[in-house]
Amino acid sequence: MKQIYLLCVLLIIAHSSSLSAQQKPKLILQITVDQLRADLPMKVYDRLPAGGFKYLYEQGIVYENAYHRHANTETVVGHTTLATGADPSAHGMIGNIWFDTESKQTVYNVQDINHPLLGEGSGVDKKTEIDPTQAAATTDGRSPAAILGTTFSDELAMFTNGKAKIFGVSIKDRGAITLAGHAGKAFWFSKAKGEFVTSTYYY
Repeated sequence: MKQIYLLCVLLIIAHSSSLSAQQKPKLILQITVDQLRADLPMKVYDRLPAGGFKYLYEQGIVYENAYHRHANTETVVGHTTLATGADPSAHGMIGNIWFDTESKQTVYNVQDINHPLLGEGSGVDKKTEIDPTQAAATTDGRSPAAILGTTFSDELAMFTNGKAKIFGVSIKDRGAITLAGHAGKAFWFSKAKGEFVTSTYYY
């Protein structure tokens, strides 16, 4: 199996450059990149412009020696581990697809028949679908229902009494949904529609 690496950059911006225990951050930004080893950006660091990723590295929180304890490096496993801080056995996202013993069929990790995609003709077009794991989905509905426990986004929503604005945006549905958690809003790119979509879980 091809090994997948994740790079996660967490940026917390407060009123000053140093964040004390009493200060509340104004913005929290998490960027997660599939298959990008954490050491690779440093190979081109001297060529990065003053803004962008260099700014994130200098003003954000960087974990240079972080690792996951799980062996399965599929997308949803790593993203949900970053989102929850839990192992796959605890957060429930053990693979991009798995065999469901109750329904006796293979299911896609964020599929949810109760929450279809919004808009006309928003179903998954199997002819244009590139991601083979999504081909296992039996419905075009999507939600974070299979994520057990809370995510960082969920905890932030509870801490702010629902006032925090939380968004997850990704090319893949599983990338956006896992980082938006149960309390945020998720948007992902539909190859079938050629535009960003969401589901009735969020709106």
